[in-house]
Formats: sequence, C-alpha cells, structure tokens
Amino acid sequence: MDNKALHDKFRHQFTNVHGLTVLTVSVFEIIGYIVLILSGEEFFSLRNHYLWYGVVFPVAVNAATHLVARWIVRTPNVSRGRKNASIVIAALITSFVVAVIHRAYIVTSCAFIFPIILSAMFNDRKLLNFSFGGSVFILISVGFTLWFCNEISLDTAINLFVLFGFLLVSYFCGIISVNFSRQNYTTIESQAEENSKLLEDVLRDQMTGLYNHNAFVTRLDQLMKTQEGDFCLMMVDVDNFKSINDTYGHDCGDTVLIQLAKTLQKHCGKNDTAYRYGGEEFAVLFVGKSEKEALKTGKSMLEEFRNHSFPFTDRVITFSAGLARYAPDTTREEFFELADRTLYAAKGAGKNRIMLSEK
Repeated sequence: MDNKALHDKFRHQFTNVHGLTVLTVSVFEIIGYIVLILSGEEFFSLRNHYLWYGVVFPVAVNAATHLVARWIVRTPNVSRGRKNASIVIAALITSFVVAVIHRAYIVTSCAFIFPIILSAMFNDRKLLNFSFGGSVFILISVGFTLWFCNEISLDTAINLFVLFGFLLVSYFCGIISVNFSRQNYTTIESQAEENSKLLEDVLRDQMTGLYNHNAFVTRLDQLMKTQEGDFCLMMVDVDNFKSINDTYGHDCGDTVLIQLAKTLQKHCGKNDTAYRYGGEEFAVLFVGKSEKEALKTGKSMLEEFRNHSFPFTDRVITFSAGLARYAPDTTREEFFELADRTLYAAKGAGKNRIMLSEK
C-alpha cells in the first residue's frame, strides 16, 4: 500500500471514530431524555424545550457535521490538509455542542480532548494550534453560558480555570508529540527512500537502465497470477552480437545494447515494460495489448533500431524477436519457452525480423 493510501485509510478510521462518537452521544441524549421523563423531571411533548434544545438540536448538528466531514474525506480532489481539518473541525463542533448544552464539569473536561489528540495524530502543528484555539473558545462559551443562565459560581469558575490549565498541558503535550513524530517520520521516510532506492538498484540493469531478469520473472509471475486482460511477451536478441564484439570491441557492443534498450523503452506504452533478460537478450511485456497491437509496436522498435547509425561502423545492426500471447493455464516455463522458441525461429528464418508464435 502506498503512502497516500495509508493516509486515506488513517483518515477514514478517524472519521469512523467521530461517527461512533456522534452515535454514542446521540444515544445517550435520547436515553437521558427518557430517564428524565420517567423520573418526572421532564414530560414528553413536541413543545418541550429540553426535547428540542437537549436532544433534537445536538443530534441534528452532530449528525450533519459528521456527514459533511465524511463527504469531504471521501472526495478524491480535496487536499490532504483540508481533509484533516474537516475531521478536526467536526470534532470541535461536536465538543462545542456537548459542552455548551450540558455544561457539566466532567463533560466539559472531555470536550477538548478529541480535537487535540486528532491534531497531534495528524502531525500538523497548524491544526494543533487551531484545535487549541477552538478548545479555548469552547471553554469561554461554557463560561458565558453559565453566566447567562445564572449558573456561575466560585466552584464552576475554579473548575473552568483548572480545565484551562489541563488544556494548556494537553496542548504542550501535543506540541511535543508533533515534534517527536516529525523527527521520527523524517528519519523513517529517509530510510524508506534509501531502501526503495536500494531495491530499485537491485532490480535494475546498471548498464542499460532497464529492469533486469529478476524483475522480469517477478512481473511475469504477477501477470500470470492476476491475469488482468491480454498480455504478450516479446523476446529480443541482437543479431550477430558476438561478431560485433569481436570486430569492434566490447565497448562498442555495450553501445549497441544501450541503444537497443533506449529504442525498446521509447516505444513501450504506459503498461508495457522492457527488460534486459541477460547478455544481448531482452524481453518486453506488452500488457493490455492484443497480439496484433504488440506486433505493430515491435515492428516500430525494429525499424527504428536498424535505421540507427552507430559511430563505429557503417554496418546495419538489427535484432530478431519472437512474440507470444499468453494463454490461460500456461506455466511460466511453457510461456517463456514458446516466445524463446519463436525468437530462434526468427533467427533461423534470416534474422532482422519479428515472428509470431504458432497458435
């Protein structure tokens, strides 16, 4: 799984956590209202103030907020930063609604925890600052609501002040977490890039820059396992290569191989891949192409290569190739042997040509 997919999965999980939080809060709002009715403190009526203010309003706002956040997170063209921000804002809105409506110390003390944790988990300092500002606003809103409803007292004022202290501690812990995560993320990312480069070097032919024999076998096995549409294999061999080495030297032979690699790579489509199989032998996997389309591309490769002028000779240098289309239930050895046998049939037929395998 690539880095983007991992981040998307991470966001989807946090969106689900927010959805679960909204569902839990909504269920408890409803249960609380039922308990108040059974205890005689409230009565059921569509005109009941608590029903609308304490149940319908918070449930509707939290549900709408979650749905908007979920839509943003699942929209492909939205940037990563905006997706992260949408989840944190949704958490802040839920915290605000719960804290202001209930105004209980234990409820308010939990209100800012989720946004702060989310921001730290997203490893975003700006988002953490935004969450801190939003949490301070929640505490101020709770204090103002208590004052407006004549519920403020010395105890509640001290509790809010203590909560502000906890909020500061949480914020500084979040900063430490973000800084630590960034340092480790940078180290891990650097190591991952280095490992990726090492793996790439292992799978690349150093002289031509094409993928090597191991990469070819791995890709062929993958294609045969998934069988995602048509694919063809073309085995390529430079004609009279030993004579080129013996006559002009190995450096000139290397020049021929490098030029052939460039020619093959140039004509490969986005789903096609050229490989240096070994020595002067190359392989090309045409994925999503019919046998006729692969043959046309192969002929373009051959035409360009034999028309290339090498500085060390006036001699026309060509290649021969055998092309085979994969048939289901064929083993890798059988498929390769079919293409390789067709290559040598092209050699035997006079070289400088591409031949199709027999059906």
